[in-house]
Amino acid sequence: MSASRFEPIYKAHAIVEMVLFFEFLPNFSASIERLLPLRSELTDDFPSSNLIEVVEYTISAQGLEPPQPTTTPLKIGGIELRRFKPDGSLEWLIRVTPKSISIHCLEYTRWRFVWEKVNGYVGKIAEKLAGTEVSIASIGLKYVDQFVFHGELNDYDASLLLRRESSLLHSRAFTSKAQWHCHTGWFEEAPGLGQILSQMNIDSAISNVDGVSRNIVMIDHTFTRRTQIEGDLMLYILPEKIGEEARSKLAEWMHDASKKLFNDLLTDSVRNRINLYADETL
Repeated sequence: MSASRFEPIYKAHAIVEMVLFFEFLPNFSASIERLLPLRSELTDDFPSSNLIEVVEYTISAQGLEPPQPTTTPLKIGGIELRRFKPDGSLEWLIRVTPKSISIHCLEYTRWRFVWEKVNGYVGKIAEKLAGTEVSIASIGLKYVDQFVFHGELNDYDASLLLRRESSLLHSRAFTSKAQWHCHTGWFEEAPGLGQILSQMNIDSAISNVDGVSRNIVMIDHTFTRRTQIEGDLMLYILPEKIGEEARSKLAEWMHDASKKLFNDLLTDSVRNRINLYADETL
Protein backbone atom coordinates (compact mmCIF):
# COMPACT_ATOMS: atom_id res chain seq x y z
CA MET A 1 0.00 0.00 0.00
CA SER A 2 2.81 2.41 0.85
CA ALA A 3 4.20 2.19 -2.69
CA SER A 4 0.90 3.27 -4.26
CA ARG A 5 0.89 6.81 -5.59
CA PHE A 6 -0.55 9.18 -8.17
CA GLU A 7 1.71 10.60 -10.86
CA PRO A 8 1.01 13.40 -13.35
CA ILE A 9 0.65 12.20 -16.93
CA TYR A 10 3.89 14.03 -17.78
CA LYS A 11 7.04 14.36 -15.72
CA ALA A 12 6.76 18.08 -14.98
CA HIS A 13 3.00 18.65 -15.07
CA ALA A 14 -0.39 17.02 -15.58
CA ILE A 15 -1.83 19.27 -18.32
CA VAL A 16 -2.94 17.33 -21.39
CA GLU A 17 -4.80 20.23 -22.98
CA MET A 18 -5.29 23.98 -22.62
CA VAL A 19 -8.03 25.71 -24.62
CA LEU A 20 -8.91 29.34 -25.16
CA PHE A 21 -12.38 29.69 -26.63
CA PHE A 22 -14.85 32.30 -27.88
CA GLU A 23 -18.55 31.60 -28.28
CA PHE A 24 -20.78 33.70 -30.52
CA LEU A 25 -24.48 34.54 -30.47
CA PRO A 26 -25.93 34.66 -33.02
CA ASN A 27 -23.51 32.54 -35.03
CA PHE A 28 -21.04 34.23 -37.33
CA SER A 29 -21.29 31.94 -40.37
CA ALA A 30 -21.07 34.90 -42.73
CA SER A 31 -17.62 35.81 -41.39
CA ILE A 32 -15.97 32.39 -41.63
CA GLU A 33 -14.73 32.95 -45.19
CA ARG A 34 -12.76 35.97 -43.96
CA LEU A 35 -10.62 33.53 -41.97
CA LEU A 36 -9.70 31.30 -44.92
CA PRO A 37 -6.40 33.14 -45.63
CA LEU A 38 -5.15 31.91 -42.24
CA ARG A 39 -4.62 28.51 -43.85
CA SER A 40 -1.66 29.91 -45.80
CA GLU A 41 -0.59 32.64 -43.37
CA LEU A 42 -0.19 30.18 -40.47
CA THR A 43 1.06 27.23 -42.50
CA ASP A 44 4.44 27.15 -40.71
CA ASP A 45 2.72 26.59 -37.36
CA PHE A 46 -0.20 24.59 -38.74
CA PRO A 47 0.94 22.54 -41.76
CA SER A 48 -2.38 20.67 -41.98
CA SER A 49 -5.76 22.27 -42.56
CA ASN A 50 -9.28 21.12 -43.23
CA LEU A 51 -12.46 22.83 -44.40
CA ILE A 52 -15.65 21.73 -42.71
CA GLU A 53 -18.29 21.62 -45.42
CA VAL A 54 -22.01 21.70 -44.76
CA VAL A 55 -24.73 20.21 -46.96
CA GLU A 56 -28.22 21.58 -46.44
CA TYR A 57 -31.34 19.58 -47.38
CA THR A 58 -34.86 20.83 -47.88
CA ILE A 59 -37.87 18.56 -48.29
CA SER A 60 -41.03 19.70 -50.01
CA ALA A 61 -44.25 17.82 -50.82
CA GLN A 62 -45.74 18.19 -54.29
CA GLY A 63 -49.24 16.82 -54.83
CA LEU A 64 -49.53 13.14 -53.94
CA GLU A 65 -45.91 12.33 -54.76
CA PRO A 66 -43.52 11.40 -51.93
CA PRO A 67 -41.53 14.41 -50.62
CA GLN A 68 -38.36 14.91 -52.64
CA PRO A 69 -35.19 16.17 -50.94
CA THR A 70 -33.22 18.89 -52.67
CA THR A 71 -29.72 20.02 -51.82
CA THR A 72 -28.08 23.41 -51.87
CA PRO A 73 -24.45 23.96 -52.92
CA LEU A 74 -21.80 23.03 -50.36
CA LYS A 75 -21.15 25.74 -47.78
CA ILE A 76 -18.06 26.26 -45.69
CA GLY A 77 -19.18 25.51 -42.15
CA GLY A 78 -15.83 25.82 -40.45
CA ILE A 79 -12.05 25.51 -40.56
CA GLU A 80 -9.51 23.41 -38.72
CA LEU A 81 -5.81 24.25 -38.64
CA ARG A 82 -3.71 21.42 -37.21
CA ARG A 83 -0.19 20.60 -36.16
CA PHE A 84 0.70 17.00 -35.34
CA LYS A 85 3.33 15.45 -33.09
CA PRO A 86 5.80 12.94 -34.57
CA ASP A 87 3.60 10.10 -33.27
CA GLY A 88 0.64 11.40 -35.26
CA SER A 89 -1.35 12.82 -32.35
CA LEU A 90 -2.46 16.44 -32.25
CA GLU A 91 -0.08 19.07 -30.91
CA TRP A 92 -1.98 22.27 -31.73
CA LEU A 93 -5.44 22.93 -33.17
CA ILE A 94 -7.42 25.99 -34.19
CA ARG A 95 -11.08 25.18 -34.78
CA VAL A 96 -13.60 27.61 -36.26
CA THR A 97 -17.31 26.75 -36.36
CA PRO A 98 -20.37 28.96 -36.89
CA LYS A 99 -20.78 29.18 -33.10
CA SER A 100 -17.25 29.27 -31.74
CA ILE A 101 -13.51 29.72 -32.21
CA SER A 102 -11.17 27.65 -30.06
CA ILE A 103 -7.39 27.32 -29.85
CA HIS A 104 -6.13 24.06 -28.36
CA CYS A 105 -2.62 23.40 -27.06
CA LEU A 106 -2.02 19.68 -26.50
CA GLU A 107 1.73 19.97 -25.90
CA TYR A 108 1.84 22.26 -22.87
CA THR A 109 5.23 23.47 -21.68
CA ARG A 110 5.26 26.77 -19.82
CA TRP A 111 2.42 29.22 -19.30
CA ARG A 112 4.22 32.28 -20.69
CA PHE A 113 5.38 30.46 -23.80
CA VAL A 114 2.02 28.84 -24.53
CA TRP A 115 -0.01 31.98 -23.81
CA GLU A 116 2.18 34.13 -26.05
CA LYS A 117 1.50 31.78 -28.95
CA VAL A 118 -2.24 31.55 -28.24
CA ASN A 119 -2.63 35.31 -27.91
CA GLY A 120 -0.73 35.78 -31.16
CA TYR A 121 -3.07 33.42 -33.01
CA VAL A 122 -6.11 35.27 -31.64
CA GLY A 123 -4.53 38.49 -32.88
CA LYS A 124 -4.32 37.05 -36.40
CA ILE A 125 -7.97 36.03 -36.21
CA ALA A 126 -8.96 39.44 -34.86
CA GLU A 127 -7.30 41.17 -37.80
CA LYS A 128 -9.50 39.20 -40.20
CA LEU A 129 -12.66 39.92 -38.24
CA ALA A 130 -12.02 43.66 -37.91
CA GLY A 131 -14.99 45.61 -39.20
CA THR A 132 -17.43 42.70 -39.03
CA GLU A 133 -20.50 42.59 -36.82
CA VAL A 134 -19.74 39.67 -34.54
CA SER A 135 -21.29 39.33 -31.12
CA ILE A 136 -19.32 37.48 -28.45
CA ALA A 137 -21.42 35.52 -25.97
CA SER A 138 -18.47 34.30 -23.88
CA ILE A 139 -14.71 33.89 -23.67
CA GLY A 140 -13.07 31.21 -21.59
CA LEU A 141 -9.96 29.29 -20.63
CA LYS A 142 -10.03 25.56 -20.06
CA TYR A 143 -7.49 23.12 -18.64
CA VAL A 144 -7.60 19.34 -18.70
CA ASP A 145 -5.24 17.56 -16.28
CA GLN A 146 -4.59 13.84 -15.87
CA PHE A 147 -3.18 11.86 -12.99
CA VAL A 148 -2.40 8.14 -13.17
CA PHE A 149 -2.64 5.83 -10.16
CA HIS A 150 0.42 3.59 -9.83
CA GLY A 151 -0.51 0.59 -7.75
CA GLU A 152 -3.00 -2.26 -7.58
CA LEU A 153 -6.58 -1.18 -8.24
CA ASN A 154 -7.60 -2.75 -4.94
CA ASP A 155 -5.22 -0.32 -3.22
CA TYR A 156 -6.78 2.73 -4.86
CA ASP A 157 -7.01 5.63 -2.44
CA ALA A 158 -8.27 9.02 -3.65
CA SER A 159 -6.70 10.74 -0.63
CA LEU A 160 -3.26 10.07 -2.13
CA LEU A 161 -4.18 12.68 -4.75
CA LEU A 162 -6.97 14.80 -3.31
CA ARG A 163 -7.42 16.60 0.00
CA ARG A 164 -10.33 15.35 2.07
CA GLU A 165 -10.83 18.92 3.32
CA SER A 166 -11.18 20.39 -0.18
CA SER A 167 -14.31 22.48 -0.75
CA LEU A 168 -14.40 21.22 -4.34
CA LEU A 169 -15.18 17.57 -3.53
CA HIS A 170 -18.04 15.51 -2.20
CA SER A 171 -17.06 13.10 0.56
CA ARG A 172 -18.26 10.15 -1.56
CA ALA A 173 -15.16 10.65 -3.72
CA PHE A 174 -13.21 8.94 -0.94
CA THR A 175 -15.56 6.00 -0.41
CA SER A 176 -16.46 5.02 -4.00
CA LYS A 177 -13.26 3.15 -4.83
CA ALA A 178 -11.72 3.79 -8.27
CA GLN A 179 -14.77 4.97 -10.22
CA TRP A 180 -16.67 8.16 -9.40
CA HIS A 181 -17.24 11.68 -10.62
CA CYS A 182 -17.81 15.06 -9.02
CA HIS A 183 -18.98 18.08 -10.99
CA THR A 184 -19.38 21.55 -9.48
CA GLY A 185 -19.62 25.18 -10.58
CA TRP A 186 -19.95 28.67 -9.14
CA PHE A 187 -19.60 32.36 -10.01
CA GLU A 188 -17.05 34.70 -8.51
CA GLU A 189 -16.21 38.34 -9.01
CA ALA A 190 -12.88 39.10 -10.70
CA PRO A 191 -11.89 42.70 -9.88
CA GLY A 192 -12.15 44.85 -12.99
CA LEU A 193 -13.13 41.86 -15.15
CA GLY A 194 -16.70 41.01 -14.10
CA GLN A 195 -18.25 37.77 -12.94
CA ILE A 196 -16.46 34.57 -13.91
CA LEU A 197 -18.15 31.18 -14.05
CA SER A 198 -15.83 28.50 -12.66
CA GLN A 199 -16.62 24.86 -13.43
CA MET A 200 -14.65 21.86 -12.23
CA ASN A 201 -15.45 18.35 -13.41
CA ILE A 202 -13.46 15.50 -11.87
CA ASP A 203 -13.80 11.98 -13.23
CA SER A 204 -12.10 8.91 -11.81
CA ALA A 205 -12.21 5.92 -14.15
CA ILE A 206 -10.36 2.75 -15.08
CA SER A 207 -8.58 2.88 -18.42
CA ASN A 208 -6.03 0.94 -20.42
CA VAL A 209 -2.57 2.52 -20.13
CA ASP A 210 0.18 0.78 -22.10
CA GLY A 211 -1.76 -2.48 -21.91
CA VAL A 212 -2.35 -2.25 -18.17
CA SER A 213 -5.64 -1.38 -16.45
CA ARG A 214 -4.99 1.72 -14.40
CA ASN A 215 -7.04 4.33 -12.67
CA ILE A 216 -7.02 7.74 -14.35
CA VAL A 217 -8.28 10.85 -12.63
CA MET A 218 -9.22 13.54 -15.14
CA ILE A 219 -9.68 17.10 -13.89
CA ASP A 220 -11.42 19.45 -16.31
CA HIS A 221 -11.58 23.03 -15.06
CA THR A 222 -13.06 25.87 -17.11
CA PHE A 223 -13.32 29.59 -16.48
CA THR A 224 -15.88 31.51 -18.54
CA ARG A 225 -16.59 35.22 -18.75
CA ARG A 226 -20.10 35.54 -20.15
CA THR A 227 -21.43 38.71 -21.70
CA GLN A 228 -23.20 40.86 -19.09
CA ILE A 229 -23.83 44.02 -21.11
CA GLU A 230 -24.26 44.05 -24.87
CA GLY A 231 -20.86 44.45 -26.53
CA ASP A 232 -18.85 44.23 -23.31
CA LEU A 233 -16.67 41.39 -24.62
CA MET A 234 -15.73 42.96 -27.96
CA LEU A 235 -12.53 44.26 -26.39
CA TYR A 236 -11.20 40.69 -26.28
CA ILE A 237 -11.41 40.16 -30.04
CA LEU A 238 -9.75 43.43 -31.02
CA PRO A 239 -6.44 43.26 -32.94
CA GLU A 240 -3.13 44.84 -31.96
CA LYS A 241 -2.02 45.92 -28.49
CA ILE A 242 -5.38 46.86 -26.98
CA GLY A 243 -6.83 43.42 -27.62
CA GLU A 244 -3.63 41.60 -26.66
CA GLU A 245 -3.45 43.34 -23.30
CA ALA A 246 -7.14 42.80 -22.53
CA ARG A 247 -6.90 39.08 -23.30
CA SER A 248 -3.73 38.72 -21.27
CA LYS A 249 -5.26 40.40 -18.22
CA LEU A 250 -8.27 38.08 -18.27
CA ALA A 251 -6.22 34.96 -19.02
CA GLU A 252 -3.74 35.75 -16.23
CA TRP A 253 -6.59 35.96 -13.74
CA MET A 254 -7.97 32.63 -14.94
CA HIS A 255 -4.54 31.00 -14.88
CA ASP A 256 -3.91 32.19 -11.32
CA ALA A 257 -7.40 31.07 -10.29
CA SER A 258 -6.62 27.61 -11.66
CA LYS A 259 -3.54 27.36 -9.47
CA LYS A 260 -5.53 28.42 -6.42
CA LEU A 261 -8.10 25.71 -7.11
CA PHE A 262 -5.38 23.08 -7.39
CA ASN A 263 -3.87 24.36 -4.17
CA ASP A 264 -7.18 23.63 -2.45
CA LEU A 265 -7.74 20.34 -4.28
CA LEU A 266 -4.42 18.46 -4.33
CA THR A 267 -2.39 16.95 -1.52
CA ASP A 268 0.92 18.53 -0.53
CA SER A 269 2.96 15.75 -2.10
CA VAL A 270 1.18 16.02 -5.46
CA ARG A 271 1.42 19.84 -5.47
CA ASN A 272 5.15 19.50 -4.91
CA ARG A 273 5.37 16.85 -7.64
CA ILE A 274 3.95 19.22 -10.26
CA ASN A 275 5.81 22.26 -8.86
CA LEU A 276 2.55 24.18 -8.59
CA TYR A 277 4.13 27.37 -7.26
CA ALA A 278 7.83 26.68 -7.72
CA ASP A 279 7.91 28.61 -11.01
CA GLU A 280 5.21 31.20 -11.66
CA THR A 281 5.99 31.03 -15.39
CA LEU A 282 4.65 27.49 -15.61
